[in-house]
Amino acid sequence: MLGIFVYVGVEVSTASNLPEFMKQHVATADGLPFPTENIAPFVSLYWASLMIGRWTSSVGAFGVKPGLKKILNFVMPYLAFGVFLIVNKIAKHDITPFYIYVFVIIFMIVGTLLSRGNPARQLLIFSGMAIVALFIGMLAHGMTSVFAFISVGLFCSTLWPCIFTLAIAGLGKHTNEGASFLIMMIFGGGVISLLQGWLAGNHYLGIQWSYLVGVACFSYLAFYAVKVKAVLKSQGIDYDALQQSGGH
Repeated sequence: MLGIFVYVGVEVSTASNLPEFMKQHVATADGLPFPTENIAPFVSLYWASLMIGRWTSSVGAFGVKPGLKKILNFVMPYLAFGVFLIVNKIAKHDITPFYIYVFVIIFMIVGTLLSRGNPARQLLIFSGMAIVALFIGMLAHGMTSVFAFISVGLFCSTLWPCIFTLAIAGLGKHTNEGASFLIMMIFGGGVISLLQGWLAGNHYLGIQWSYLVGVACFSYLAFYAVKVKAVLKSQGIDYDALQQSGGH
């Protein structure tokens, strides 16, 4: 439950605080504050990043051959990214600043391949990558920080199913009850974003360092990934060995 709480919280708060970060820390070529009306495409890229990750992970649901699956792991994320570019082009936004994101997506693809379909491993890998991205965003400046924060969407993209799968494994007849408790915890999106917004005030951490809240959330998720793997293994549930027993 706490895992879902902090996951939804960091997913929402990272995007919610991005406009204020850009207004304070990103300037135009003539040194003026970044126009509010031009921020929308960057926020949309954050949410498109979740789509990119989920389209990529959906490849395994089609039962395709291993060779084709490897190819689709590279094709699907860029297909989803292409949809983002087309939509923003139709909306008459300048999409040239987003071409660099082609290289950022590579990190998500690598993380997906390394996870090998194991939800605990993917949760650990993506949480670690998100922590690195947040620190880059806090330590860098300008558009480097912006794209670092946006990339958190890539690493959030598949964490819901990872947490949910691990949480209900082994519950047996209590699965429906456990799932209900998990769904209740989505209110973390309101609590965590409020906490980060409060800490973002200049008399506390400031908007840039307020993303330490996200680091704390992903640190817990990394801990959860390690802990739950050990707990499930003691119940006879080992995703590495593809053995599902112990009431799962």
